[in-house]
Amino acid sequence: MKKVLTVGLRYGGEAIDGVEFENLGLCQASADAVRSAFPLYEYDVILINPASFSHFLFGTETDVSGSPHELHDLKSKDNKYDIDLAFDLIDRQNELMAAVRKNATIVWCLSEPKRMNFFGYRETHMGYVSPEVKRIVKRGDLLVKKGRHVERVDLDSPFARYFESLSSTGWSLCLSDLDLEGFTSIAETPEGYSLGGRVDVGNLTGWIVTPPSSQHAADQLILDALNIEKEDLRQEKYHGIFLSHTGADKPFVRRLRDALREHGVPRVWVDEAEIEIGDSLIAKIEEGMRETRYIGVVLSSKSINAPWVKKELDIAINREISGGEVVVLPLLYERCKLPTFLEGKLYADFTSAEQYEDAVAKLLRRLRIR
Repeated sequence: MKKVLTVGLRYGGEAIDGVEFENLGLCQASADAVRSAFPLYEYDVILINPASFSHFLFGTETDVSGSPHELHDLKSKDNKYDIDLAFDLIDRQNELMAAVRKNATIVWCLSEPKRMNFFGYRETHMGYVSPEVKRIVKRGDLLVKKGRHVERVDLDSPFARYFESLSSTGWSLCLSDLDLEGFTSIAETPEGYSLGGRVDVGNLTGWIVTPPSSQHAADQLILDALNIEKEDLRQEKYHGIFLSHTGADKPFVRRLRDALREHGVPRVWVDEAEIEIGDSLIAKIEEGMRETRYIGVVLSSKSINAPWVKKELDIAINREISGGEVVVLPLLYERCKLPTFLEGKLYADFTSAEQYEDAVAKLLRRLRIR
């Protein structure tokens, strides 16, 4: 059983076999035994969104989360909620580093550093329980904005589907300074601000991302984080699919490309979308095949004799033989005589409208897309 801890956000999707989700806070058990998280090193995936003191103390917002006097309000509810009694920062920091050493996946959501005077100034960035992350966010010059456009996404990053989900509901926080030691940006705004990146500082590794703006986006963020943990356990990683086809089959290929993208596949290589005026046709196709994990060969009576498809299939077959891993995915669009190399392979059958959805689902399972 893999354990996922969400602090300040909640998973609202369907249950997943072998995965247990817990929405809890970073307060001590003496302050709230029910809402306190277990030691952080007991979890495989941890996501922290310190949007308010309540968010990181109890795992979710409370009726005083929006108050400018939140810490005073919490203490007035119950003296055990005094920040100095409820929260042991050093203890949680030690737990976090122990979790990192056990190869847990850690994701921090950007948050505004709400600062208030409570027997000395406190700010919600305490909830990161990581001075390194707090330092990166502070030096990155956090900006509060309102946008929907996401550009320059690293499609091989684990969160490509998460950033795509933000294109509809938008994003609100970004870092304006990308020249930060220990931080590598993986998604940016059109003006060049970072919406997230990888953290590698000393012994600390993890990810910082702009917070989700909808429950759908939160679910996708959590699922993407869960898939990182799977990759660390040496399960197969999805990098992309190259759709090898002839021009006569272009309408089907466009429909399939759109279906795969709608189901969350971050990279579907189709020549008309990738090759621009002046590009070398051969060089761009070779680049596309090199950068993708799978080569999906669209098989029809027209494509099996098409010179370009034959050439691409030869490259893919050689890569599969030399690497010893599955590379070629046969996608049967029309009944035809299969090339000898593909005769023994299981194919996705798109030859009838009734089988189309089942064939798409079969392809998604191979691509490891939930």
